[in-house]
Amino acid sequence: MKKSFLLSVFAFVSFGLSLPARAQANDNPFAGAPPRYSVDVVTASRTGTALTMRMYVDGNKRRTEQETNNGQLVLILRGDVNLMYTVIVSRKAYRIGPLDPTLLASLGAYEFSKGMIVSHEKVGTDTVKGQVCEKYRFSSAKEDKNSVGSDDATSGYIWISQANHLPVMSETQGATTEWVNLDIGPQDSSLFEPPAEYHQVN
Repeated sequence: MKKSFLLSVFAFVSFGLSLPARAQANDNPFAGAPPRYSVDVVTASRTGTALTMRMYVDGNKRRTEQETNNGQLVLILRGDVNLMYTVIVSRKAYRIGPLDPTLLASLGAYEFSKGMIVSHEKVGTDTVKGQVCEKYRFSSAKEDKNSVGSDDATSGYIWISQANHLPVMSETQGATTEWVNLDIGPQDSSLFEPPAEYHQVN
């Protein structure tokens, strides 16, 4: 159950990280999605555990904000300069590390769907939260027909908006994830820098 919950969270975070503009529509359900937006990704497990992550996407720049036991943690990925900032808000501090230039692409929606999501099959059209969506069944690993109850595969359904080609909701056996408070458009450039009054730590 925990694995399904974590995979659902990771899947939706990954969907927001990179949406390539040149993918074929029949290969990439996210083709045509906007390159700049912000959104809250809310994942709730069947056991009641919940996680909310705020995401900001602007081209090859990413920012996520998440509450942890030690306060708010902010992660900034700068694909334009190949740097990653880890911002610890409670300490007013940040760390800088190198960003593998292939990371954004490898975590992108299209690459993710070819990798961890081994298959995605369109199964119909639904209206979800007032949006007309394409419904896909996805699988995170090749399922062994001779294996019952294997933890090696997680499958479920994902609904992608026809209007903006971004996910609206997904469901697995272990969790439900929703994208809410979507704001499409350019993001403030200051979001992708640590605050000036914070100090750098090693």
